[in-house]
Amino acid sequence: MTDASEKHVTLTKMCELHSIAMPRDGELAERFQKAFPTAAFDESAHEWRMVWKKGTYADSNARLEAFFHDNGATVVHVDKC
Repeated sequence: MTDASEKHVTLTKMCELHSIAMPRDGELAERFQKAFPTAAFDESAHEWRMVWKKGTYADSNARLEAFFHDNGATVVHVDKC
Protein backbone atom coordinates (compact mmCIF):
# COMPACT_ATOMS: atom_id res chain seq x y z
CA MET A 1 0.00 0.00 0.00
CA THR A 2 1.23 3.49 -0.83
CA ASP A 3 2.18 5.73 2.09
CA ALA A 4 -0.03 8.81 2.59
CA SER A 5 3.02 11.10 2.22
CA GLU A 6 3.40 9.82 -1.35
CA LYS A 7 -0.07 11.03 -2.39
CA HIS A 8 0.96 14.67 -2.93
CA VAL A 9 3.84 15.73 -5.17
CA THR A 10 5.06 19.23 -5.97
CA LEU A 11 6.60 19.62 -9.42
CA THR A 12 8.64 22.81 -9.83
CA LYS A 13 9.77 23.88 -13.29
CA MET A 14 13.03 25.85 -13.06
CA CYS A 15 13.78 26.44 -16.74
CA GLU A 16 15.96 23.47 -17.70
CA LEU A 17 15.61 21.74 -14.36
CA HIS A 18 12.55 20.16 -12.78
CA SER A 19 12.44 19.48 -9.07
CA ILE A 20 10.01 16.94 -7.71
CA ALA A 21 9.19 17.17 -4.02
CA MET A 22 8.33 13.65 -2.94
CA PRO A 23 9.89 11.14 -0.55
CA ARG A 24 13.21 9.59 -1.50
CA ASP A 25 12.07 6.08 -0.61
CA GLY A 26 8.89 4.09 -0.93
CA GLU A 27 6.81 2.48 -3.66
CA LEU A 28 6.24 5.68 -5.60
CA ALA A 29 9.95 6.56 -5.55
CA GLU A 30 10.85 3.08 -6.81
CA ARG A 31 8.37 3.34 -9.69
CA PHE A 32 9.54 6.89 -10.41
CA GLN A 33 13.18 5.76 -10.68
CA LYS A 34 12.21 3.05 -13.17
CA ALA A 35 10.07 5.42 -15.26
CA PHE A 36 12.57 8.31 -15.17
CA PRO A 37 16.07 6.80 -14.85
CA THR A 38 17.79 10.16 -15.37
CA ALA A 39 16.22 11.57 -12.19
CA ALA A 40 18.40 11.76 -9.09
CA PHE A 41 17.64 12.58 -5.49
CA ASP A 42 19.38 15.78 -4.35
CA GLU A 43 20.39 15.21 -0.72
CA SER A 44 20.92 18.90 0.00
CA ALA A 45 17.55 19.99 -1.43
CA HIS A 46 15.69 16.88 -0.21
CA GLU A 47 13.94 16.45 -3.56
CA TRP A 48 14.29 14.72 -6.90
CA ARG A 49 15.90 16.61 -9.79
CA MET A 50 15.61 16.10 -13.53
CA VAL A 51 17.21 18.04 -16.37
CA TRP A 52 15.01 18.76 -19.41
CA LYS A 53 16.05 20.31 -22.68
CA LYS A 54 14.52 23.68 -23.56
CA GLY A 55 11.52 23.23 -25.82
CA THR A 56 10.40 19.93 -24.29
CA TYR A 57 8.64 21.30 -21.19
CA ALA A 58 5.12 20.51 -22.35
CA ASP A 59 6.08 16.92 -23.12
CA SER A 60 8.04 16.48 -19.89
CA ASN A 61 5.25 17.94 -17.78
CA ALA A 62 2.69 15.73 -19.51
CA ARG A 63 4.81 12.61 -18.90
CA LEU A 64 5.31 13.50 -15.24
CA GLU A 65 1.65 14.38 -14.74
CA ALA A 66 0.53 11.09 -16.35
CA PHE A 67 2.98 9.08 -14.25
CA PHE A 68 1.79 10.56 -10.97
CA HIS A 69 -1.88 10.33 -11.96
CA ASP A 70 -1.44 6.66 -12.89
CA ASN A 71 0.17 6.07 -9.49
CA GLY A 72 -2.58 7.77 -7.48
CA ALA A 73 -0.70 10.96 -6.57
CA THR A 74 -1.91 14.53 -6.99
CA VAL A 75 0.48 17.06 -8.48
CA VAL A 76 0.87 20.74 -7.63
CA HIS A 77 2.75 22.72 -10.30
CA VAL A 78 5.05 25.64 -9.50
CA ASP A 79 6.62 27.61 -12.35
CA LYS A 80 9.87 29.44 -11.49
CA CYS A 81 11.10 29.79 -15.04
